[in-house]
Amino acid sequence: MHEVPKGKITRIEKCILRGTRPRSIGYNARIPTHGAKVTDPVVKITSDNGAWGLGWSRIKAEEAQGFLGKEISEIFALPEGSLASGLPIDLPLWDLVARMMQLPLYRLLGARGKRQVEVYDGSIYIDDLEAEDESEVKDIFYKEVATGQEHGYLNFKIKVGRGARWMPQGEGLKRDELVIRTVREAAGPNAKILIDANMGNTLNTAIALLDACADVGIHWFEEPFAEDAPLNLALKEHIVENDWDTLIADGEFSPPPNFFDMVEKGLIDVVQHDFRIKGLTWWRATAAKLEQWGVACAPHCWGSYIERYHHAHFAASTPNYCLLEAAPATMPGLIEDGWKLQNSILHVPDTPGAGLAIEERIFAQGISDPAGFSLSL
Repeated sequence: MHEVPKGKITRIEKCILRGTRPRSIGYNARIPTHGAKVTDPVVKITSDNGAWGLGWSRIKAEEAQGFLGKEISEIFALPEGSLASGLPIDLPLWDLVARMMQLPLYRLLGARGKRQVEVYDGSIYIDDLEAEDESEVKDIFYKEVATGQEHGYLNFKIKVGRGARWMPQGEGLKRDELVIRTVREAAGPNAKILIDANMGNTLNTAIALLDACADVGIHWFEEPFAEDAPLNLALKEHIVENDWDTLIADGEFSPPPNFFDMVEKGLIDVVQHDFRIKGLTWWRATAAKLEQWGVACAPHCWGSYIERYHHAHFAASTPNYCLLEAAPATMPGLIEDGWKLQNSILHVPDTPGAGLAIEERIFAQGISDPAGFSLSL
């Protein structure tokens, strides 16, 4: 059993990293344009022996001040991870402890998964609302798939649910089908094709879409509608009756109190609570519970770029991990020591910690952001 290394937090800094995507990201079933920018709040904690760790965190300066002078063992334990008091800086703490122990994070976590983590491009959004005909729709999504492929992605998740808000229901369903078929054509027969309705369907329209695309091969249907045991059971029964391999993925957005009861009963196949918000400590314990039930995990992580590094180490430590959500983007200043994304596989390096650093100049710029800070004893 490992012991937490001795050390006291003497500095805590927060920088804001800003990146861009190759194109503006459009609508989902619920909300309008997501834009082309990526913004990541990154916290770096340094101990009195000079060791440091970093990771995504939204902590504010007032709360961060309270961590100065804390012994690491006061806020972090092994093998569990962050104690309740350490959760606001959960990801930086895991990185710090792994670095102090000279271990890649996945090995500190247990190394029960694979270091070659399969990813998908989650950036195929509703970008076709102004398209005038089918040819223009197809052209839009052929180009989007090509962009993903150029950046190393072979699998794609498609936003559906146009009929929930942006188009009449019947017209929206037909457009959803057209886009799914187009992405399949563009991505090829070996790609994993996933769809995500952001709760934008009813049971009937979810079934109608699956029926219409029965020959496409949909790997999972994410958030088809608000979780409800009778409705989820009916959807699962329809999938089983048709002998489809399609999985039901859910849990990202405000899951109900009985969510894990539904999971344990087999109504949801892939659990997706947000990785950054829940944290690595929560996910480590939850993945172990899901493993006992034969359920996969694939945490939600849209909106961040740096989150993928800690996330991939979690995947490499978790045998029931499914697919990692990512998307093409450029984030200046990152030092990615040994990382490689190729053919939809993110290769996790053997470097200590999460294997990530930030150039000093970019880090200093990020600290000077209005949301950034630097505090020390």
